[in-house]
Amino acid sequence: MKNGLLRFACLVSVSVFCACSETDPAPLETAPRVVEARTVRIEPGSWQHKFKTYGLVTPAEEFEIGVEVNATVKEVLFREGQAVQAGDILLRLDDRKLRLRLDAAMASLEEARAQHDQATSTYERNRAIYESGVISEQAFRQSESQFKSSQAILRRATSNYDLARQDLSQAELRSPVSGVVTRRETEPGQNVSAASRLGVIQVMDAFRVETFVSQKDINHIAIGMPATVTSPGVPGQVFAGRVDQVASSAEPATGNFEVGVMVEDAGGLLRDGMSAMVEFSGSEQENMLAVPRAALVDRGRRLVMYRLENGVAHRVEPALGVGNAESVPVLSGLEAGDEIIVSHLNLVSDGQSVQRINPEG
Repeated sequence: MKNGLLRFACLVSVSVFCACSETDPAPLETAPRVVEARTVRIEPGSWQHKFKTYGLVTPAEEFEIGVEVNATVKEVLFREGQAVQAGDILLRLDDRKLRLRLDAAMASLEEARAQHDQATSTYERNRAIYESGVISEQAFRQSESQFKSSQAILRRATSNYDLARQDLSQAELRSPVSGVVTRRETEPGQNVSAASRLGVIQVMDAFRVETFVSQKDINHIAIGMPATVTSPGVPGQVFAGRVDQVASSAEPATGNFEVGVMVEDAGGLLRDGMSAMVEFSGSEQENMLAVPRAALVDRGRRLVMYRLENGVAHRVEPALGVGNAESVPVLSGLEAGDEIIVSHLNLVSDGQSVQRINPEG
């Protein structure tokens, strides 16, 4: 009995000692009664809708190398990847047949001129003596017909000569543009015609960014409006662009509209296939209210904001327009001069006391 009482007393002593040695739990943090937050006062002003899209850089202009005659390629002076300047010789054709054709056209032209000169002389002589009654009207009309026929023959011979001379000028083909050869599709000895494509030159001075704009932004796009273009392939560079193409209908699969942006002075830095980001700035609207995106907070899957009145936060759900990365236009629900909370929104609720901590100025 005594041993049992002794063991019980020891257990009680150990329990009391352990309880006294435990650390008290830290008190739970509670939200402060007054939340300190920054605010902004909204005032009407000009609003410009800005948004960004992504696309690919493509050449704005390509020149297909080709000739306008049927001939044999004698010499090819360009290769893929070569930079060429306007006026550089690209290829030479075998011009022997072209020269023979020009000689034949020249001979026909000289013969037509001689016949025309003779027909003209006869016609003018017969006209003079016909008026004096020396020859018959039939003889005069015959000489007149021969004169008009010689005129037609001379015009045809002149045209054939001009065409033969132009064909001979094609024997040495020069580049009409400056750029880089992206394709070579001919070799010496190949017979070519006007339907043959012999190569492609990509003009390097101008590029286009092909991008797609969503249906909520497409009405802010117009041909001729400016845009800025950047590319991760050219970090730190900003290129001036201008909209030159807007699709009239959306892509069925995505509902987006294709838009082309011309970059006329790429400085040789942009290249075909590079990715690019385009920033558009729509037309400015005056007397618009706008709030920073930092004022918006998700409450129950609804975007709301808090207006500060007499030190108390009041929840508001204004109607908003399509904004950009920094701010959103207000369509209704707020008025000029309203003070909006823009920080510590995780601590703010409807009816919460808020102390303004805006920096001076």
